[in-house]
Amino acid sequence: MKTFLNFCILIWNIIRVFFKKHHALLTIPAAILLFILSIPVLRWFDPTAAVFDAGKFQFIIFPMIMLFSFSAITWIYFNIVFGTFSNYLKTKMKSDFNAITSWERIRLVYTSFLFIVLVLVCLAKIIS
Repeated sequence: MKTFLNFCILIWNIIRVFFKKHHALLTIPAAILLFILSIPVLRWFDPTAAVFDAGKFQFIIFPMIMLFSFSAITWIYFNIVFGTFSNYLKTKMKSDFNAITSWERIRLVYTSFLFIVLVLVCLAKIIS
C-alpha cells in the first residue's frame, strides 16, 4: 500500500510540474472534466437526453469546451511555430510591453492571440 501511495504521489508531482511549466494546457483537462460532468447534469434536467444531445444545455457546454480546447491548442501552436516570439514573450516582452502605450498593448495582445483562435475556429467549421 505504501508503494502505491508513493507511486501516486510521484505521478501527482510529475503532473503538477508539467502543468506549472505548460499552464496553457490546463484548459484541456478542464474541458474534458466539463464534458464528463455535463452528462449527469443533462440527465438530471432531461432523463431522455442523449450524451450528444443538441438541445439547449449542450448549446452552452460545447462552445465552452471548444473555447478551452482552442485556447490550449492556440498556445501550443504559438510556442511551436513562433518559438522566437514565444521566447521573447517570456523574457523581454515585459520591459518592452511597459514602454508602449496602453492601446498598443491591447491591440498587440488581442490581435496575435485572437487571430490564431480565429484560424482554429475556421478550421473546426470546415472540418465539421
